[in-house]
Amino acid sequence: MSTLPPAPGKAGSELASRVLSAVVLAVVTVGALWAGGWVFAALSAVVAVLILREWMAMSGPFAFRAAPWALMAFLAVTVAMAGDEPLESLGFSALVAAALLLARVTEPRVAWLSLGVLYAGVPAIAAVALRGPDTLTFASTGAVAVIFVLAVVWATDTAAYFSGRLIGGPKLAPRFSPKKTWSGAIGGAIAGVVAGCLVAAAAGIGVGAVLVLVALLLSIVGQVGDLAESAMKRHFGVKDSGVLIPGHGGIMDRVDGLVAALAVAVVIGLGRDWLAGGGIAEGLLIW
Repeated sequence: MSTLPPAPGKAGSELASRVLSAVVLAVVTVGALWAGGWVFAALSAVVAVLILREWMAMSGPFAFRAAPWALMAFLAVTVAMAGDEPLESLGFSALVAAALLLARVTEPRVAWLSLGVLYAGVPAIAAVALRGPDTLTFASTGAVAVIFVLAVVWATDTAAYFSGRLIGGPKLAPRFSPKKTWSGAIGGAIAGVVAGCLVAAAAGIGVGAVLVLVALLLSIVGQVGDLAESAMKRHFGVKDSGVLIPGHGGIMDRVDGLVAALAVAVVIGLGRDWLAGGGIAEGLLIW
């Protein structure tokens, strides 16, 4: 039995909703990023809580009824303190996730809560740690580092959508996401690298071969994160993670690639900071 394609009016309306939602989200994110300090930390904490809430809605219900509320409160506090103590925030999150994983002996589904704490917490902590404590500026390396990651992921997502629709071709991972194509993945990766390098160049940061590779890695990781979220939704038999964002579904549907890219970005930044010093953001950008 064939499936009729969506009516042109419906497709246009869906695209308009996606664009409008993306613009609103971008304005809010960039505004909080410019403000920095507690404003950006608060936004990151709210996003982390919303991600965890959607994660629990998909993977629950849980026998420990108080656990979800306690975890959301824990996550909000842990993310908010990440600007000053990122390693401690990551450590606390890892300990809680490990404790939940042990608790699966009595409640198997709690293992999903363990993964959810890391999925929601690590990227939010990474964003706050990269931004740093500076306020009311885009000039700091921390702000540039977050903009760099955002630019790579957003450009990848946008270019993959349009190049995939225009070029088509072999499917990338039809088992998890039947609409994604190799042409979209390649087009997205190219756009992500270009966008990241443009941000770095505009900030006066030298664009060498290593930074190009970092941008490419983040673009690929972002696309893998997108596929991973699609795989989870398929596992639980849901189309969208939620209904919060018109045209996109839930928060997880909008930030799936960003979640993975931020996590990898902070690992790179922390690794370079530990080896050579200079700060997390500098470790990500300056080679």
